[in-house]
Amino acid sequence: MLSTEKTLSEVIEILRLRGYTEDFNLLEENISYKIGGEKVNLSDIVIDKIYRFTGLYDLEDEAILYAMRNQKDGAKGIFVNGYGTYSDSVSNSIIEQIAVNEDDKDDWTIEI
Repeated sequence: MLSTEKTLSEVIEILRLRGYTEDFNLLEENISYKIGGEKVNLSDIVIDKIYRFTGLYDLEDEAILYAMRNQKDGAKGIFVNGYGTYSDSVSNSIIEQIAVNEDDKDDWTIEI
């Protein structure tokens, strides 16, 4: 998990420039994204990057941003979850089932 001094919206924009344009939505047991709202098997999804944001003045600003991709169709997108007290337990249990790409340890936000 990477921490950055950039804001959540700045990192989202950087990821969009890198092709992470879909908004992934977690369902009870699967993930969907806006292309037809189709359900996707969790085994097809890989988390490429995880960024944690800490709320300097407000704990409600704490969040985790996941950059994900579908290995089957190449779709790339993001998912944002709360952190700590504000995290969603259903989302957490689904995220735990998704493989994480450990190969690329670079912080993409410092390159742009």
